Amino acid sequence: MMITQEVYMDQLMKYTIQLAMLSTLLDEKHITEREYAKIKAELDRNYNRYKV
Repeated sequence: MMITQEVYMDQLMKYTIQLAMLSTLLDEKHITEREYAKIKAELDRNYNRYKV
């Protein structure tokens, strides 16, 4: 599936923000390493489809 660069950049920004927020939750001990890994794997799966 071809996507425009604008859509790709938008999705990349959303992924980056969510990953940063997830890392913050881990750093502040609001989630465990296991929860972090599970959520990150889901984010990776969700955003993998936008790779160009």
